[in-house]
Amino acid sequence: MKMTDEKQRVDYWLLLPVLIMMFGSIAVVYSASSTVAAYTFKDPDLFLKQHAIRVILGIICIIGFSKINYKVFQKYGKIIIWVSIGLLLLIFILGVTKIKGASRWINLGIFSFQPSDIAKFALIIYLSALLVKKKDYVHWLYKGYLPLYFYIILVTGLILLQPNLSTAVIIFTTSMILLLMSNVKFKHVIFSVLALTPLIIIFILSKNYIIGRLTSHAEYSSGGESNYQLYQAIIGFGNGGLFGIGPGNSMQREFFLPEAHADFIFSVIGEEYGFIGTMTVIILYSFIAVRGFATSKRINDDYGKYVAIGLTTLITLYAIVNMCVATGLIPTTGVPMPFISYGGTALLINSVAVGILLNISSGRNLKSQNLELNGFQS
Repeated sequence: MKMTDEKQRVDYWLLLPVLIMMFGSIAVVYSASSTVAAYTFKDPDLFLKQHAIRVILGIICIIGFSKINYKVFQKYGKIIIWVSIGLLLLIFILGVTKIKGASRWINLGIFSFQPSDIAKFALIIYLSALLVKKKDYVHWLYKGYLPLYFYIILVTGLILLQPNLSTAVIIFTTSMILLLMSNVKFKHVIFSVLALTPLIIIFILSKNYIIGRLTSHAEYSSGGESNYQLYQAIIGFGNGGLFGIGPGNSMQREFFLPEAHADFIFSVIGEEYGFIGTMTVIILYSFIAVRGFATSKRINDDYGKYVAIGLTTLITLYAIVNMCVATGLIPTTGVPMPFISYGGTALLINSVAVGILLNISSGRNLKSQNLELNGFQS
């Protein structure tokens, strides 16, 4: 494979917001986690040290993948997707780490990871490759659309069975948006969504924990206080006011707000940095979204365009869902805030995605990548 000899351009408007959030997350995660870390593990710096290491690894991933020509993933997309599917199946075969009744983690002793984080990345990579390969007949139902839909259903179905409804819905939505950006017929996408709706309703009704979340959210929306976690999150925002109570001064982290350093870290940001802090986070995500979608429009290569759309949509939807949950706009669900929440696999995969976006952006004005992709098979 030949890499382009052209001097690569760095999209700083995409890179800087990511770096600001990643470096800023070290202080926020430490503040949000120090109390629970001290009580549970007798080390208030435990989560800080682990998260700082992951941030450094994330930056290395950004730099490294920004140097790898994104066309590599087009060539090896089929291998990547089936490896990720294998990891999802492995959850149901091997002993796994159960958290809150859900089997989502594979524990290798030294570290553990969520295969769903890898699978969502792999699905975007491979769907983009298939959309390019089938571009002349992707609007056909059997030869074009259904093979794409098969992989979407397979990946999201395995994630749903963990069970992990929120992640499955985000990945499915991202995939549908990606298909709509191609030559896929709109009616095929609509019929696909309508056909799945009854199954999703049955799944929801069969899970007491989902019914509980929906019920508690409805009660909270009506003025009740049954949703303890959301109630405490809103208190955090209220404490923060306009400018916040200052870094490291969160009261909600003192065992009032569960998952303060993970799924509800947006509330801690609101408490310590106020409305100004939360708006800053929203603006930073907006820059990432704008630059990512702008890259998809400027690139001359269809594969690069689809990958940019898919990865940008994925990051944006995760951010939106996390903020909506923390502010009570939608029912509570365990979705991390990209680049900010404590966590390993999600942070690294999102960093890889940014690296790929930077690589696509760096070559967006080139009509040819001068790549040799002999033997590419979808």
